[in-house]
Amino acid sequence: VDPDRRRLIVYVIWDRRGDVEDYVSHALGGLREHAAHLLVVVNGELSEAGRAALEPLVDEILVRENRGFDIWGHKDALDHLGSRLNDFDELILTNDTWFGPIRPHGPVFERMDASPADFWGMTDHAREEPNPFTGEGVLFYHLQSFWIAVRRGMFLSPQWQAYWKNLPEMPGYFDAVLQHETVFTEHFAEAGFSHDVAFPSAEYPTDHPALFNPDLLLRDGCPLLKRRPFFH
Repeated sequence: VDPDRRRLIVYVIWDRRGDVEDYVSHALGGLREHAAHLLVVVNGELSEAGRAALEPLVDEILVRENRGFDIWGHKDALDHLGSRLNDFDELILTNDTWFGPIRPHGPVFERMDASPADFWGMTDHAREEPNPFTGEGVLFYHLQSFWIAVRRGMFLSPQWQAYWKNLPEMPGYFDAVLQHETVFTEHFAEAGFSHDVAFPSAEYPTDHPALFNPDLLLRDGCPLLKRRPFFH
């Protein structure tokens, strides 16, 4: 752990059987050394075997009703942590939608620690017009929500409190994309917070390298591989 930066990592899991897959244990093991506190949120059930797999790897487990996807899992985690957030310098909101570490996290953390940004992502998605999800309007440039790191000045701000307090219900996957993932970056940029990205799409041949150029991301040292390319 960077001695100067206390990092809180919140990792959301969903497994229909309530189990914990080996890749999740591997991911948590890789995050462990970079976290002052590692909180796992389990959406839905957690089996006895699942709990036994998690307990040696994490500091805290929060089991909640499976609603609102990983985003409401993150919201519940923030509510659960409450004033304990004051103890940390950086908060990472992530989930079980990636395999890794395939490359070490350390060099990426080191590089991003040097960035003055208020928040940063692992990967991003270029602006698109029209919005491919709705066929109209604009899909704003955004950091992908499977990995958002937020610095203290932002997560202790009134704007942050208001964002999560007013988070809309998300009954479906597209709600999660359209009401959180694709608006979060723009919302906080407009509120005056600066952002950065570890592996910018502008340096790759597609708008969405996490999906279409995972080989190039890994070549460049990206520690993780999205699961989506395997089933998209």
